[in-house]
Amino acid sequence: MQQNPNSRPASGYPYPNPYPNPPQQSNANPFPPNANPYQNHNSSYAPHHHHNPRAILIRRLFIASMVFLLILGLILVLYFGLVRPQLPYAYINSLSLSNFNVSNNHLTGNWDLQLRFQNPNSKMSLYYNTVFCTLYYNRASLSETRLQPFDQGKKDETPINATLSVSRTYVEPRLADSIGKERAAKGSVEFDLRMTSSVTFRYGVYRRRRYVTVYCYDVLVGVPANSSSGNMVGSGKRCKSF
Repeated sequence: MQQNPNSRPASGYPYPNPYPNPPQQSNANPFPPNANPYQNHNSSYAPHHHHNPRAILIRRLFIASMVFLLILGLILVLYFGLVRPQLPYAYINSLSLSNFNVSNNHLTGNWDLQLRFQNPNSKMSLYYNTVFCTLYYNRASLSETRLQPFDQGKKDETPINATLSVSRTYVEPRLADSIGKERAAKGSVEFDLRMTSSVTFRYGVYRRRRYVTVYCYDVLVGVPANSSSGNMVGSGKRCKSF
């Protein structure tokens, strides 16, 4: 009897595997080293950095301003360290009083002053723009005058004459009584003098203006009760500048 070629053997052996050597799955990383598996490599989705021209301009202006302020500060430090501007000195050399009279709360008198201004700066010249001179008694203003402007060179001294006068000017009763008592007790009266001016300090092309106030305190004038004239007691004195 002929055997069927398609018949399978009836045995206990397993059916042979048609793929005896299946491909082995590799455990290696499918992505290249240092690669981000979630990175989108599509160039159309790459972020674009837009710089704001206004912000760049503001930043550059700020930097330029800071540099300018720094340079200006260094210049000022060097300037004040080398030049060292000083306030002018003022002296009252003499004072004469004439036609002085206080009666019925009215004051009359002429005060003739000899002043001297000195520039202590060796590198700066000064310009005095209108000097105001005021005479006081017990902080009450009695008379005021205005002096003409003048220049001062380095280390210069300038003499100035000034006259203050009043004619039957009303004063408060307490002031009139105080002047009368002071004359009777000491034979003299103390006055105060104040001078103010806008002074320009000049060094080359540099100009700086500031207000200067000069006080001459307790200027003692000998004028007895039975006299209408007198002079400053003692020698000249230096006033205080602010």
